[in-house]
Amino acid sequence: MDGYLEVLGLLRMPVLIIVTSYIIAAAVYNCWYYYVIYSGIDRNCKAPLPPGGMGWPVIGESFKLLTQGSKFYTEKFQRNNCRMFKTHLFGRPTIRIYGAENLHTILHGENNIVESQWPQSTKNLLGNVLTLSSGDRHTMLRRYVSRAFTHEALQGYVELSLPLIQDGIDSWCTEKSVLAFDATRRLLFDIAAVVLCGFDHKEIEGGEMADTFMDFTKGFFTLPFDLPGTPYRKALLAKKILLSRLDSVVERKMKTSPEEDTQDALRILMDHVDEEAEGGHMTTESLKADMVDLLNAGFNTTSSAATTLLYHISRNPDLLKNIRQELIQSGLIDRSNGLTFDRLVECKYLTNVVREGLRIAPPVGGGFRKVLKTFELEGYQIPQGWTVLYSIRDTLSFSDSYFDRDQFDPDRFSPERKEDQIGGRYNYPIFGGGSRSCMGKQFAQLILRILLVELAERAK
Repeated sequence: MDGYLEVLGLLRMPVLIIVTSYIIAAAVYNCWYYYVIYSGIDRNCKAPLPPGGMGWPVIGESFKLLTQGSKFYTEKFQRNNCRMFKTHLFGRPTIRIYGAENLHTILHGENNIVESQWPQSTKNLLGNVLTLSSGDRHTMLRRYVSRAFTHEALQGYVELSLPLIQDGIDSWCTEKSVLAFDATRRLLFDIAAVVLCGFDHKEIEGGEMADTFMDFTKGFFTLPFDLPGTPYRKALLAKKILLSRLDSVVERKMKTSPEEDTQDALRILMDHVDEEAEGGHMTTESLKADMVDLLNAGFNTTSSAATTLLYHISRNPDLLKNIRQELIQSGLIDRSNGLTFDRLVECKYLTNVVREGLRIAPPVGGGFRKVLKTFELEGYQIPQGWTVLYSIRDTLSFSDSYFDRDQFDPDRFSPERKEDQIGGRYNYPIFGGGSRSCMGKQFAQLILRILLVELAERAK
């Protein structure tokens, strides 16, 4: 009996420590939760906050998001049985939403009820570029960058990207097997680097630059702690390498006359830098930063969709068969009249295949907005000062407008069905909307069209 009591005495202290620690942790968690909620809620609004939790002090649910990815959002939506939930991400109280009507409210409420907002890590890495700018600077940069996506510019991009895509597919065909994600990622990065940033193809061979760029983008949605081994530190180092490589490209182009240079996006924008510089808006340094921004947008809007397209056409031979038939009817299969932007747009089935690929794997999952003044959505309060994270991906994933939505079906966009038009414009919000809609949407779809045309012609 004495031995038994002695054992109990030895266990008492560890148990007491565990219980006390649990009580303290629970108390800290609840104090954190109520502090964030009650310090942010608008007392003049009678609507309640959306359901959801705020995670742990300071870090919130950021680490859970980083480890679970999109699964984090899906589980939270299902658990709360609502088209929005509250959480705490990247140091800010946040409300995640989806739904066509909700996206319309957010995207058309720019500079009224919301304004663009990004995590501090993204702002540190990209700087005051088009994607992150607001107000007059955003208007100026949008006008400036739009010169790179005119009809004439897009036609020139066909000529620049075509040989890269042909060489890429030919190299795939020499292999016994190809890992689609890696192959398309490298190919689409090469295209964006050459067509948008003016790199010579020889300058990006080997894939090292693509790997550097991936290290850069992995730091966008992390905690901005510049510590050894962190994704943020790796992203900062990658940024230095990218800007150094762009220095060489800009220097080379400055020594080349516009008539002799390739008509890539960098060349087009360089020819107009002086016009904006008169107002003190544009410098060579800001131009390089905007090129990194364009590279990020141009690459990310095509790589995931290209992988999705390869995946589905490899499992459904009728897709390429139907594309070939359309190309034959349009005279594009033999290239007797050349491949042009206008002729590609006229291929309706080809366009629908691309649109379905973008629906299945939207290139941009959503966006951040800061709430400028409290408003309501679906009976819930969206408080001033909080962050709204709207979801394009979940809007598409949960939409009831698409019949058998998990299936790859280009005919859902046919004139007979028009499923994308059911429920309004933002039932298919691939490229956003409002004053911040994606200017490169035609470029992204152009590259995917060319990729499919070349696959239909060069591969089985």
